[in-house]
Amino acid sequence: MFQVSEKLRSACYLRLCLDTHMSQIVFTLVLLNQSQKNKHGDLASIDMYRGISLTPVVSKLFESVLLSIYGDWLSSDQLQYGFKKDSSCSHALFNFTESVRHYNKRGSNVYSAFLDASKAFDKVLLNGLIKRNTPIPLIRILYTWFNNLHCSVVWKSMLGAPFVVFCGVRQGSILSPFLLAIYVDELIDRLRCSGYGL
Repeated sequence: MFQVSEKLRSACYLRLCLDTHMSQIVFTLVLLNQSQKNKHGDLASIDMYRGISLTPVVSKLFESVLLSIYGDWLSSDQLQYGFKKDSSCSHALFNFTESVRHYNKRGSNVYSAFLDASKAFDKVLLNGLIKRNTPIPLIRILYTWFNNLHCSVVWKSMLGAPFVVFCGVRQGSILSPFLLAIYVDELIDRLRCSGYGL
């Protein structure tokens, strides 16, 4: 019996998706379902809502195939703990606590900075992929996909008019956490080169 590797199978799915010219609307129109952040806040404030993308299954399958083929190029720095297998906030907290303990035992002062990026997924730019020597086919697919992205807001069974998305990745997408991590990697690289920190 002929054995087909996972990468070969994924490449065939990807080729099928691209060759069949699946409807452009499947890949470029995203419905945003508004999730209320706080039940007791001002309902008229735009900051009270979080847009979660409702992505078609075909689009998620396509992203899964891209991830299986190009996953090696979508890895992030070891100092990033979010959205990684076998990694969590407790790992980050342990690393931080042990680092502080290490330097305090040796009489050093410890200074730290924390980043809590509000609406982080909405601010991601794909430029970081080029600097990482990401394969050109993946860059072309992502740029074509994200440069033609439109969203429509779903509110109480009503569908709003589509609008163009100029930056960011879709919250709720399979690839978005990886793309966000790559975007943040540049900050970690700059901090590492500055000579400050671990």
